[in-house]
Amino acid sequence: MPKELIALVEKSKYDDNALLTVLNFFEPKLKHCLYQTQPHYREDLRQDLLIKLINTIKKYDVNSVPGFWDLKKIYSDQQS
Repeated sequence: MPKELIALVEKSKYDDNALLTVLNFFEPKLKHCLYQTQPHYREDLRQDLLIKLINTIKKYDVNSVPGFWDLKKIYSDQQS
């Protein structure tokens, strides 16, 4: 699913059906996290989290994600 998810995230910038598929992928995790809040706040929090998730998906640039060696170099540079 990860390669499919990456392709869906790229496609979701212009395709609402792809965006809906990505949101459905994260729905179980969202529901699980919502159980940590009081029941009468869950729906409002769910809507806020969905808005944040949509904004993040729309802004996410798959090509700008650093690889392992890039992260290692960044981490090493910060430690110096």
